[in-house]
This record gives sequence, structure tokens and C-alpha cells, in this order.
Amino acid sequence: MNEIRQHMVRTGRPSPTLLSVVVLAIAAGSLHPLPAALAIDSDTASGPSNTVIRLGLDDAVALALANDEQLQQAQLAVDGAAADLQGARSGTLPQLDVAASWTANLKKAAFFLPPDMAASFGGVTQIEMGRDRSLAGALSLTWTLWSAGRLSAGVGASREALVASRWQERAVADAVRYAAEVAYCDALLAAEQVRIAEAALAMTEESLRVAVAGHEQGRVSRFDLLRARVELANRESPLIAARNAHDLGLLYLRRVCGIDAGTPIELIDDYADIPAPAPLEDLLGRMAAGSPELRMLTHGVAAQRQVLALAKAGRGPVVQLQGSYVLQGEWDDGLFPGDDARATSGSVALAVSMPLFDGFAAKADIGRAEADLRIAETERDRVERDRRLAVRQARLNLENALTALEGRQESVSLAEEAHRLSLVRLENGLATPLERLDAELALTEARAQLASTRHDCNTARAALELAVGSADEAVEVDR
Repeated sequence: MNEIRQHMVRTGRPSPTLLSVVVLAIAAGSLHPLPAALAIDSDTASGPSNTVIRLGLDDAVALALANDEQLQQAQLAVDGAAADLQGARSGTLPQLDVAASWTANLKKAAFFLPPDMAASFGGVTQIEMGRDRSLAGALSLTWTLWSAGRLSAGVGASREALVASRWQERAVADAVRYAAEVAYCDALLAAEQVRIAEAALAMTEESLRVAVAGHEQGRVSRFDLLRARVELANRESPLIAARNAHDLGLLYLRRVCGIDAGTPIELIDDYADIPAPAPLEDLLGRMAAGSPELRMLTHGVAAQRQVLALAKAGRGPVVQLQGSYVLQGEWDDGLFPGDDARATSGSVALAVSMPLFDGFAAKADIGRAEADLRIAETERDRVERDRRLAVRQARLNLENALTALEGRQESVSLAEEAHRLSLVRLENGLATPLERLDAELALTEARAQLASTRHDCNTARAALELAVGSADEAVEVDR
């Protein structure tokens, strides 16, 4: 960072390292402590365990926020941005340097005399310089008093980049939270589908038993018996697929939460009751005011403006206060010189430098900074439009799911009643086993559709929260 500061002071142009800090989309996150209900030892966290982890939705979100690798990398990016800000601020402070050397002259340097001068020195044509030992030390001070705005622009760019990285941290945390909620809902849906498939298989097995008994008694036709056997065979494949999907869902949930793949988990929460979404204008207002992604991009634009100011300041002068204190000594015997073999000197200077012609480098830097600023502004506007579209789409999806939920619940009630009536009619000889199989199939489909719709309601709510953003407080940076 000292090299970056010196580069800015000398040339007025931002170094590539500083530009990368401003332009990169920095991701950041924070580590969250595990909830008390999930306090597991290090062996459980790092490897398979026979201990069953009882996992609620809030617990899954907490584990995902604590263990997500991208979130951890993002926190390191925030630390890096904070270090860049500290380095940029160092340019406003005086710089002190000290240097020293102790030299043993094993063979002294010499200079040669012209032949016409040798006679004056007894015929000697070369004379050794210095003494056997020498000591040199220097203390130097450099303080940039005025840099035409270079240092202030560099500090401003680093500060805005740090704030942007912290807002990006929240955006990444929102994405991790959404992934955990969706993974939990997917696992719930897979578990419900297993239960529905098992119930359907049990009902079909009972239907086959009744059909076999009726066929033996001559009350059931051969076609109805074959249909019952075919239905039973068709129920086995969906059950295997549902169990495999359930295993995959739990594996993905473990991966999102950072739990080892071999550790058993038990889901203790069910789908939540989802209320109707807020009015569209309220959601759009919350998104515009609190979206971490938009705030990150807004501060990215502010950082790029500071980079442009830094490039323009490269044409101005630099005023520095410079001072030095020098110690010199030469002697022949001992490790250190005596008082008569030492000498000191000091100086203070006010230095002014100004670039007169830099081969149009400053003009090129300004043009590049202006283009980068326009790119950042365009990206912010594009994301804002996309966020508005995402909020509208997520709200419509939630409305669709909630509307379908009411109909699905009524469909299950109707299918259960139709199934009950088919059993009564079959017992009284008013229906055939075929009607019972049709009622069982309708009930299974109605239950599967209800489970899918409840899943859609919860995931649509999570998607709406992700689109709106969860930022509820400002991000501050020490000035």
C-alpha cells in the first residue's frame, strides 16, 4: 500500500491495485454462532456421526450463514478493503525512514594522479581514499502537505469501496439464506412425497387383497383383478423415486448447511402459513431503500467518481516537506569512531513538483475513469430495473401459489370424501374395485398437488424476500 500511495503522489494516477479494489464486485459475509439447539462438537461438524441433528428452518439458515464458503471468502474481502482504506489514509501522515551502514574497507579505493603532478607527491601516482572503517546513518522525513486532491480522492475511493463491500456482504448473506430456505422446503416436499407414495402403495395393496378375495368368490371380474395388480406394480416405482429424491434433498440440505453428508438429520419444522403479500408499491419502496445489491452498486458508483477525481488531480502540483539528519564517520581502529572522527549534518526543504508533460498519460487515465464511471452507473440502473421486475414477478408468483393453495385444499377434501364413498359403495356391492382404484388415484394426485403448492407458497415467499432485500440498517465506516 505504501507503493500505491507513492504512485499516486508521484504521478497522480491510481495504481492498478487501487482500481481493482473499486471495480471488483466484492463479496463479504459474517460468521454467526451456532444456535444452542445445534451445539455439536467438532467431531460432528467435521465428520460423520451417529447422533441425529434435529434441524429447524431457523437452525438451517444459521448453519448456512456460519459455514458457507463464499460468505467466508466475502468476509476476507471486506478485511482486505479495510486494509486498503488504512493504506490510503497513511499517505496523509508523515513518513519517517532510517538507514545505517557500518563498513570495513578491506581494500581502499584509490584515485590516480597525472604524471606531471606525481613529482609534487614524491613520485606517487595513486593515492588511497578513506580509512579502514566507515559509518553512515540517515534519518529522513517526507510529509505530503498538498497533493492537489490525490490523497483525499484515494481515501474517498477506498472508503466507498469498503462500504460497497459490506453491502455486498449482506447481499451474499441474503442469497445464502434463500438457498437454505429453499433447500429446507425441498427436503420437506420430498419427505411428504415419500409419505404420499407409501400411503398410495398401502391403499393399492389393500385394493389388490380385496380384488383377489372377490375374484375367488366370483364377485370380481378378471379385468378388475388385473387392473389392481397393474396399479400395485405402478405404485412401487414412484415410491422408489420419491425415496431417492428425499435422500438427494437431505444431501443437498446438508451441503448448504455445512453438515457432513453421513450425519443423520431430522427436520422438525413444517411449512409455514404464508400471509398475503404487501402492496406492490410498498414492496418496491422497500427494495429501492434497502436492497443490499443496489446500495453496493450505488457506493461503487461513488467510488468510481473518486477514482475519476484522482485521475484529474494527477495534473496538479505536489507540495512536500522534506527533512534529513545524517551521521558520518571514518576511522582506522576499533568498532566505532571517536568523537573527532564523526560528523553530523541536517537539512529541511519545502519541495514542489508539477508534471509539465507526461506523454498524455493523465488524459488517458481520465478518459478511462470516465468510461468506468459510466459503466458503473449503467450497471446500477440495469440492476435497479431488474430488481423491480424481480419484485413484481416474485409477488405474482406468491399470489398464484396462495390462490392455488385454497383450491388444492378443497380438492383433497373432495378426494377423501370420494374415496370414503367408494369404500362404502364397494362394501354394499354398489361399486367395483375399479372405482375404488380410481378414487385412490385421485386422492393420491390431490395430496401430491397440495404438497407441491404448499412448497411453492413457501419458496415464493423466500424469493420475494430475496428480491426486496433484508437490509434494515445503515453501514458505517469510520471517517
